[in-house]
Amino acid sequence: MRDERHSLNPDRPDVAPGRGPRFGLAARVLLLIVSFVMLAEIAIYVPSIANFRENWLRDRLSAAYTAVLVLETSPQMPEKLVNDVLASVRADTIALKMQDSRRLLASSDMPPRIDERYDLRTAGPWDAIRAAFRALVASDGEILSVLGPAPMGGEYIEITMNETPLREAMWTYSANILLLSLVISIVVASLAAVSINQLVLWPVRRLTSSIISFEAAPEDASRVIRPSGMTHELGRAEEALADMQRTLAGELAEKKHLAALGLAVAKVSHDLRNMLASAQLLSDRLSTLSDPLARRLAPKLVSTLDRAIAFCQSTLTYGRAVERPPELAPFVLRNVVAEAAELLDPEGSGRTVLRNEVPSDIEVLADSEQVFRILLNLIRNAFEALETVGPQPGKPAEVTISAASRNGLVAVEVSDTGPGIPERAQAGLFEPFKASSRPGGTGLGLAIAADLVRAHGGTIALLPHQEGQGATFRLTLPAVGPTGETRRPQASTPT
Repeated sequence: MRDERHSLNPDRPDVAPGRGPRFGLAARVLLLIVSFVMLAEIAIYVPSIANFRENWLRDRLSAAYTAVLVLETSPQMPEKLVNDVLASVRADTIALKMQDSRRLLASSDMPPRIDERYDLRTAGPWDAIRAAFRALVASDGEILSVLGPAPMGGEYIEITMNETPLREAMWTYSANILLLSLVISIVVASLAAVSINQLVLWPVRRLTSSIISFEAAPEDASRVIRPSGMTHELGRAEEALADMQRTLAGELAEKKHLAALGLAVAKVSHDLRNMLASAQLLSDRLSTLSDPLARRLAPKLVSTLDRAIAFCQSTLTYGRAVERPPELAPFVLRNVVAEAAELLDPEGSGRTVLRNEVPSDIEVLADSEQVFRILLNLIRNAFEALETVGPQPGKPAEVTISAASRNGLVAVEVSDTGPGIPERAQAGLFEPFKASSRPGGTGLGLAIAADLVRAHGGTIALLPHQEGQGATFRLTLPAVGPTGETRRPQASTPT
């Protein structure tokens, strides 16, 4: 079970040795955060570059607006001053459209063509975005015509310009935005990665390492994760994992113990069978004695030894205590109860009195040997409880077996006058090794009885405690009716 690859310390999460470098959660989170920041920057950049172009063109139109006022007041301006005005506007021509005419107020060299016309008066957001990205990929020397509001009651101002300076300004702005976005992404991603690593990734690695370490040796209780005490979801996951690991480690230890116990039982059964066979040979000689008591008890002793030898043989045959399927046959229940009582108290002179109140006309369809074992376990438990703890004050030490036939079923009750079963022992009452509260007890009697009852399709349960009564167990078995009809109850889990 132990593997050096998985020998990790749950408190120091590391990558398992023997594995190459991999793209871990921290790197993925960092890349994801950078990607998200860049996407956010792109969403901001698209309208901002369009807005940058719009403002750049409006600045040129504002300068042209001023130039129009100057040119209108001084129509005979020298050519040098006209060129200076155009240079300040960074335009090749400035035209003014009036209601009934279009006037070219200033011009350097007339452009041979106009590649793009853009009207700032009517352009919408999508028009501005499309025009901005067209300008980013435009060729050098393309001519742009821009229209805007005109002064002095004019319809519009139109300027033509080389678009190259605008494109260069837009690329410079884009580079600054990109550089700023990268800086912001790295800072935000680093802070977020450190925070997520401390708050999420480290606890997740701790959980993963604990699972890998526990998988290597699940029976080792020292590998159970120690919860950090955090109150968020990962803290609760650590607590749940610790509970699961403790439960699994306990169950594995119990199964290992049961496996060792099964081997021990097989060995003991082998030797016990040989000793019982010898005792059986000796018991046969009791029937030849003249003592009436010995002659009466000899058949009971031989029958008991036969049962013990058969059970030891079944244990050796299967390597574990597997019950054979019940062999159903009708029999009188009262006789089996009397046989179990005589085996526990042959002389009838014990301190505990057994009251057999089963009617003599009740028959059940079951395996008489297995029903005998069921009753023997229940009655022996009641006897031992009364002998160990004693009856309730003012009550005699009594065990009562009663039965009643209802709706084709026989309900058998085994009750005593003892103190009852403590509540802490009732949860695992019919589970192996959990129900015994008596020193030296194995906790197997009720588990064996429950298995045998369920094999018959019946039920067994501890009835609620009532004032003045001890423990009362009720089990159901199929009854045999007057015409031989039977009804087998459905198997259910005992409560």
